[in-house]
Amino acid sequence: MTNRRLEIEVSPGEPAVVLLVACESDPRAGGRYRFVQRAPDGQEHTLYGVYREVARPHHLVRTFVYAGAPQDESVETLTFQPDSRGTLITSRSVFPSFAARELYAQAGMEAGLRESHHRLDEWLEAIHNEPERRE
Repeated sequence: MTNRRLEIEVSPGEPAVVLLVACESDPRAGGRYRFVQRAPDGQEHTLYGVYREVARPHHLVRTFVYAGAPQDESVETLTFQPDSRGTLITSRSVFPSFAARELYAQAGMEAGLRESHHRLDEWLEAIHNEPERRE
Protein backbone atom coordinates (compact mmCIF):
# COMPACT_ATOMS: atom_id res chain seq x y z
CA MET A 1 0.00 0.00 0.00
CA THR A 2 1.27 3.48 -0.76
CA ASN A 3 1.72 6.09 1.96
CA ARG A 4 -1.24 8.38 2.42
CA ARG A 5 -1.86 11.56 4.33
CA LEU A 6 -4.86 11.04 6.57
CA GLU A 7 -7.08 14.10 6.64
CA ILE A 8 -10.02 14.24 9.00
CA GLU A 9 -12.77 16.81 8.63
CA VAL A 10 -13.37 18.72 11.82
CA SER A 11 -17.11 18.90 11.40
CA PRO A 12 -19.61 17.98 8.70
CA GLY A 13 -19.88 20.50 5.90
CA GLU A 14 -16.72 22.40 6.81
CA PRO A 15 -13.91 22.44 4.28
CA ALA A 16 -11.25 22.68 6.99
CA VAL A 17 -9.42 19.51 7.90
CA VAL A 18 -7.30 18.31 10.77
CA LEU A 19 -4.09 16.76 9.49
CA LEU A 20 -2.42 13.85 11.22
CA VAL A 21 1.18 15.09 11.05
CA ALA A 22 2.84 12.54 13.36
CA CYS A 23 1.85 8.99 14.17
CA GLU A 24 3.92 6.69 16.33
CA SER A 25 2.54 3.46 17.74
CA ASP A 26 3.99 0.38 19.39
CA PRO A 27 0.85 -1.72 20.05
CA ARG A 28 2.05 -4.13 22.72
CA ALA A 29 1.67 -4.13 26.50
CA GLY A 30 3.94 -1.36 27.76
CA GLY A 31 4.34 0.11 24.26
CA ARG A 32 3.67 3.79 23.68
CA TYR A 33 1.77 5.79 21.08
CA ARG A 34 1.77 9.45 20.08
CA PHE A 35 -0.36 11.28 17.52
CA VAL A 36 -0.02 14.92 16.54
CA GLN A 37 -2.87 16.63 14.70
CA ARG A 38 -2.64 20.05 13.06
CA ALA A 39 -5.81 22.15 13.05
CA PRO A 40 -6.74 24.54 10.23
CA ASP A 41 -5.42 27.46 12.30
CA GLY A 42 -1.99 25.79 12.49
CA GLN A 43 -2.29 24.81 16.15
CA GLU A 44 -1.01 21.33 16.92
CA HIS A 45 -2.68 18.93 19.34
CA THR A 46 -0.69 16.02 20.76
CA LEU A 47 -2.35 12.86 22.07
CA TYR A 48 -0.32 10.09 23.68
CA GLY A 49 -0.42 7.14 26.01
CA VAL A 50 0.70 3.65 26.89
CA TYR A 51 -0.83 0.37 25.80
CA ARG A 52 -1.70 -1.54 28.97
CA GLU A 53 -3.10 -4.65 27.34
CA VAL A 54 -3.23 -5.88 23.75
CA ALA A 55 -5.21 -9.07 23.13
CA ARG A 56 -5.29 -9.44 19.35
CA PRO A 57 -7.76 -9.56 17.70
CA HIS A 58 -10.25 -8.98 20.53
CA HIS A 59 -9.41 -5.86 22.50
CA LEU A 60 -6.85 -3.38 23.75
CA VAL A 61 -6.58 -1.15 26.80
CA ARG A 62 -4.55 2.05 26.71
CA THR A 63 -4.13 5.29 28.55
CA PHE A 64 -5.10 8.50 26.74
CA VAL A 65 -3.57 11.88 27.47
CA TYR A 66 -4.16 15.17 25.69
CA ALA A 67 -0.93 17.15 26.08
CA GLY A 68 -2.99 20.28 26.81
CA ALA A 69 -4.40 18.63 29.96
CA PRO A 70 -1.83 15.99 31.03
CA GLN A 71 -3.30 15.72 34.52
CA ASP A 72 -6.49 14.21 33.07
CA GLU A 73 -5.24 10.80 31.91
CA SER A 74 -8.11 8.54 30.93
CA VAL A 75 -8.16 4.81 30.28
CA GLU A 76 -9.67 3.56 27.03
CA THR A 77 -10.82 0.04 26.31
CA LEU A 78 -11.44 -0.84 22.68
CA THR A 79 -13.11 -4.10 21.66
CA PHE A 80 -13.18 -5.50 18.14
CA GLN A 81 -16.04 -7.77 17.06
CA PRO A 82 -16.55 -9.21 13.58
CA ASP A 83 -19.92 -8.37 12.07
CA SER A 84 -21.55 -8.72 8.67
CA ARG A 85 -19.99 -5.47 7.37
CA GLY A 86 -16.48 -5.88 8.77
CA THR A 87 -15.47 -5.13 12.33
CA LEU A 88 -17.46 -3.33 15.01
CA ILE A 89 -15.19 -1.28 17.27
CA THR A 90 -16.54 -0.32 20.68
CA SER A 91 -14.67 2.22 22.78
CA ARG A 92 -15.13 2.98 26.46
CA SER A 93 -13.26 5.82 28.17
CA VAL A 94 -12.92 6.16 31.93
CA PHE A 95 -11.85 9.58 33.17
CA PRO A 96 -10.19 10.33 36.52
CA SER A 97 -13.03 12.69 37.48
CA PHE A 98 -16.32 14.12 36.32
CA ALA A 99 -14.57 17.47 35.79
CA ALA A 100 -12.03 15.83 33.46
CA ARG A 101 -14.82 14.21 31.44
CA GLU A 102 -16.61 17.54 31.18
CA LEU A 103 -13.42 19.25 29.99
CA TYR A 104 -13.17 16.82 27.08
CA ALA A 105 -16.89 17.01 26.31
CA GLN A 106 -16.96 20.82 26.33
CA ALA A 107 -13.91 20.93 24.07
CA GLY A 108 -15.89 18.96 21.47
CA MET A 109 -13.72 15.87 21.61
CA GLU A 110 -16.67 13.47 21.54
CA ALA A 111 -18.04 15.00 18.34
CA GLY A 112 -14.55 15.17 16.88
CA LEU A 113 -13.91 11.52 17.66
CA ARG A 114 -17.23 10.50 16.14
CA GLU A 115 -16.44 12.46 12.98
CA SER A 116 -12.91 11.05 12.87
CA HIS A 117 -14.29 7.51 13.01
CA HIS A 118 -16.73 8.32 10.23
CA ARG A 119 -13.92 9.65 8.03
CA LEU A 120 -11.76 6.65 8.89
CA ASP A 121 -14.60 4.35 7.78
CA GLU A 122 -14.76 6.18 4.45
CA TRP A 123 -10.99 6.02 4.01
CA LEU A 124 -10.84 2.30 4.81
CA GLU A 125 -13.71 1.62 2.39
CA ALA A 126 -11.91 3.57 -0.34
CA ILE A 127 -8.60 1.72 0.03
CA HIS A 128 -10.40 -1.62 0.31
CA ASN A 129 -12.03 -1.00 -3.08
CA GLU A 130 -8.88 0.09 -4.93
CA PRO A 131 -8.08 -2.13 -7.93
CA GLU A 132 -4.60 -3.01 -6.61
CA ARG A 133 -6.12 -4.32 -3.38
CA ARG A 134 -8.53 -6.71 -5.17
CA GLU A 135 -5.78 -8.80 -6.74
